[in-house]
Amino acid sequence: MNNDAFAGLPDDLQDMLDDVEKEGSILEIKVERRKYGKFWAVVSGFDASTDIKTLLKTIKAKMACGGTIKERNIEVLLGRTDKSKDLANVLVKEGFSADSIHISRA
Repeated sequence: MNNDAFAGLPDDLQDMLDDVEKEGSILEIKVERRKYGKFWAVVSGFDASTDIKTLLKTIKAKMACGGTIKERNIEVLLGRTDKSKDLANVLVKEGFSADSIHISRA
């Protein structure tokens, strides 16, 4: 969290505030088929304080897939099968609330 108002807080409280922000954000995973029939997932709805670069790196490592960041959205190449539920599980393990993750298919 990069909020100057909370700059003097101990690390424990900073971590708690980060967790609260993650649980409060509403994420949408939109699954679409693109070139060559491969599935792509576009994850949107991140807060401004969310470090999406680090989050994308974690997603790519845990799911063994490719991905990129475009306009504060994370785009993940899922491959030939729809692994959107696996992506949602990775996001839950990273601290986002399962109730706030919505999956839609285009």
